[in-house]
Amino acid sequence: MEKLRILYLVLFICAFSACSDSEDYIKDTPHSVTIVLSKQNSSSSYRNFIEKIDTTISISWVNAYTLPLSQLAVELEKADGIIMTGGVDIHPSLYGKSFDTIRCETIDIQRDEVEKVLLDYALESGTPCLGICRGLQFMNVHLGGSLHPNLPDTLSDIHRGKDGSSTEHEVYVTKKLGALDIQNEEISAPVSCHHQGIARLADDLEAWAIAPDGLIEGIRHSDTTSHPFFIGVQWHPERSGPSNSLAIPIGVGFLNAVLYETSHVNNISL
Repeated sequence: MEKLRILYLVLFICAFSACSDSEDYIKDTPHSVTIVLSKQNSSSSYRNFIEKIDTTISISWVNAYTLPLSQLAVELEKADGIIMTGGVDIHPSLYGKSFDTIRCETIDIQRDEVEKVLLDYALESGTPCLGICRGLQFMNVHLGGSLHPNLPDTLSDIHRGKDGSSTEHEVYVTKKLGALDIQNEEISAPVSCHHQGIARLADDLEAWAIAPDGLIEGIRHSDTTSHPFFIGVQWHPERSGPSNSLAIPIGVGFLNAVLYETSHVNNISL
């Protein structure tokens, strides 16, 4: 009988140790998520922006631009989030104004094709999607909106510095979004660098931020049930610095949406 009690005790200790080891493993193992970039830039600024928000999260990055479309379809099935990054001009034929090509700068048709695939998937699946600069513009065009081919010709020259350099101008928040910790009537001056922008807003989108000249600077999908995080910003939060009120909250909101997508519901706080 004494030997039997000892055997039970040994089995209990082993079982308890196994449970403790398992809990410690879960506690010490970072969340792992997959994020697709429409095109990764050479400075990795988009990656750095998101990774610095929470260093305990292990992020697998996919550069969609470098993949054959067949492989991209496979990677999208694993995706927990999509970032439509900044970059060159969108071909104006996509919004019915091919004659505006002469007013464009560099155009990349391959990129247009890749980003069509990304947005089709995001819209069908509800995967969190963040558009930055060109990314916002492509969201609008893809859903049926149009662009100003060259803002200095139609609105103003506040959106880009001399010789195509970055600049800063005020952005006014006109609507509070539940997905972002940004207050209604917030005014800030994030980094801006673009010569195109939204002319006609797509029917399925709504504006939540504008520039002093009236240009729409923030958009989201109007169906927030099917698309709880389908948000675009015309500025560059990844280049605006941590103290800017329209920078870090964009990344935090997107990453929280990604974690929710993977059922890791411990939201990141600012």
